[in-house]
Amino acid sequence: MDLRRLFVNRIVWLMVLAGAMAPIGASAAEPPVPGELIEGLKSLKTADAAKRQAFYDLVAKKGDARLATALTAYRDGQLQLKDDRLVAYGPRINVPGQGSVLPLIDAITREPVKSTDGQPIYVQRPDLSGAMRAPPPAEKRLIGGLLSSLSLNDPNPAKRKDAIQSAGDREDETLLPILETQLKSGSSSAYSTVLKESIGRIKLAKGTREQKLEAADLLTDVRTNNGLTSLQKARDVPENKSDAELSARLDRAISAGESYQTRIRWIQNTFAGLSLSSILILLALGLSIIFGLMGVINMAHGEFMMVGAFTTYVVSEFWKAHLPGLYDYYLLSAIPAAFLAAGLIGFVCEIAVIRHLYGRPLETLLATWGIGLILIQTARVGFGDTLSVTPPKWMEGGIEVMPDLYFPLNRLFIIFFCAACIAAVYFIVNKTKLGLLLRATTQNRDMASALGVPTRRVDALTFAFGAGLAGLAGVVVPLYNKINPSIGQEYIVDSFMVVVVGGVGKLAGAIIAGLGLGFLSKYLEPLLQNFKAMESSASVIGKVVVLGLIVVFLQWRPSGLFPPRGRMADA
Repeated sequence: MDLRRLFVNRIVWLMVLAGAMAPIGASAAEPPVPGELIEGLKSLKTADAAKRQAFYDLVAKKGDARLATALTAYRDGQLQLKDDRLVAYGPRINVPGQGSVLPLIDAITREPVKSTDGQPIYVQRPDLSGAMRAPPPAEKRLIGGLLSSLSLNDPNPAKRKDAIQSAGDREDETLLPILETQLKSGSSSAYSTVLKESIGRIKLAKGTREQKLEAADLLTDVRTNNGLTSLQKARDVPENKSDAELSARLDRAISAGESYQTRIRWIQNTFAGLSLSSILILLALGLSIIFGLMGVINMAHGEFMMVGAFTTYVVSEFWKAHLPGLYDYYLLSAIPAAFLAAGLIGFVCEIAVIRHLYGRPLETLLATWGIGLILIQTARVGFGDTLSVTPPKWMEGGIEVMPDLYFPLNRLFIIFFCAACIAAVYFIVNKTKLGLLLRATTQNRDMASALGVPTRRVDALTFAFGAGLAGLAGVVVPLYNKINPSIGQEYIVDSFMVVVVGGVGKLAGAIIAGLGLGFLSKYLEPLLQNFKAMESSASVIGKVVVLGLIVVFLQWRPSGLFPPRGRMADA
């Protein structure tokens, strides 16, 4: 196949793929809100009680969830009619240069209202002088119920799901016909589980005996945690206990739910362990090179991670101020910036301090501990104590794999990022000239020097490379945690445990040990929480147990999973 044919085939394939994905990412244009509804909203300004009631009935019949914003604003006395357009104030947002402001939005489309110069209108305080008068209390309650029913058809999938679940939480039997209609229609297959859950919970709490039997079967199918809670509550009702058939159905449903939830918790703990392991491995990769291959006990390794975290913060704030429209892509520059910033500081530290202490591990411990204190105080003076980084919007939320099984996108990103870093480190150490010089210098420094290898320069680059890897760990930590100058100290002990258990100087050992310690920690903590005496301090006791198991393991294998190499092997 020649290059031209290959190119044409690729273009055709991309066109087919784009066509296949189009229905997923973009739906057909929504029809406009019926004019009679919009006119009805406008007429609320002067309508009497009878006309307002007629409008509420029309809204209930149409069931158009796009009216929710306007109805909420009307109920709260904030709906305004300006230039024949219904407007209201949206929730407060932070705008660079203006602080916390209220945007003026179209009450129907929720789009921002713009001034004559094309800029969105923001205000510090709402001007309600031209707002429609709020309805009387009885109508406010009516509008509240109307909003609840409208929210069940909200075009936003997340809001619609929350509304359906909220109906089950409130056990609102007035919404039962709407929920059952949606379930029977089959057009809401994406919401079938949460619809069954809410219908079952409402019928179990407010229904007849036949409806309770039906509810037990529904909740047996879904096996969600909310449904399990409602089943356990219903089982304790004396009326239900006296009914042998209903009691048996409830017991069967509870047994199915508990079995399913046990499996879900096991999967969640596995995922949490994999997420924690990713952070530990990212730190241990750099520490394995610095401590394992160079023989330097680097107590400042956590602070190099902190440098990467604060570099990520600086880059994100720069993008937020100067490139707000592209903020979701700030990681494209934060990742190399964090690596270079931590690596540069590591390079300077090696030249100024570390290279004079090779072969004296205890002195490197004290020196790097002092370097860490300097970095902590420098960060505290420059940035303060606690900061947070706004994650990209594409990293918000998560993927629901099964009912009650939810994988956060930020944790998934951390796992894939760690895998990419492992692949990159393996390639650099084993497939590049720098890696060859690194391995030659650490395995036999005198022979490498005799062959013309610039060992001093390799030492500095190796230390900088290990520090840069710690900086990469600092990129992902702000995605799920606040950052402060002392954040590195939360991870340094665990990182040393990973390197020691895996065997100093062996990257494969760091990866295996990181996975093992991460999984062990996340499996032990929920296990210890089953004991009431340990429930409040399960995480602390879990760390103690893990440390004890490591001590026992090292008694059996003092060299860890893999024997040490490099200068540590000669020490």
